[in-house]
Amino acid sequence: MNRRGFIVSIIGLFASTALLTLIGVGKSKTIRPPGVVDEDKFVSSCIRCGKCVEVCPTGGIKLDYLNFYTLGTPVLEGYCAFYIQLVEPSEEKNVHFKRSRENAELCLRCIDACPTSALKRLPLKKIKISIPKNDKEKCTKCYICVAICPFDAISVDNEGWPSFDLDKCIGCKQCAILCPPRSITHEPYEG
Repeated sequence: MNRRGFIVSIIGLFASTALLTLIGVGKSKTIRPPGVVDEDKFVSSCIRCGKCVEVCPTGGIKLDYLNFYTLGTPVLEGYCAFYIQLVEPSEEKNVHFKRSRENAELCLRCIDACPTSALKRLPLKKIKISIPKNDKEKCTKCYICVAICPFDAISVDNEGWPSFDLDKCIGCKQCAILCPPRSITHEPYEG
């Protein structure tokens, strides 16, 4: 390839990249860490430093190396850590402690580590990371998801299937990670 061909190729690459970005081809359908309000604003303000990945206590945040549009931005492949405030310090009294939205807090270290505010601190009620789905063909009705949900967002319906209350669920993915038959999956929240 001569010099002219090389320059034409480079110009073509930049032009096609700009066009694909403008029309949204290649936009990520991945699940983001907490604090992403708008995908386009997030992608444009994230500097791809990886600090959110470094501070994630579960190792659930990874950098996206699969999508051109979002190359190097964080995705939530694992689950979000949370902390429970116990009602009483006695371990005996907390054996059957039912977790609830009022007592559960996400760790949000990723948001605190973000130098550009691409990840924004929001009230817990406004955080939506993903939407859970349950594959009834795989589900064994073990109810581990019901027991471990930190936000009390999963109950059992009249037919005995786990049912998600999307008003309570923030999409932390804890249920999907701990589901033995892997019947629970999550899709990106697009609200």
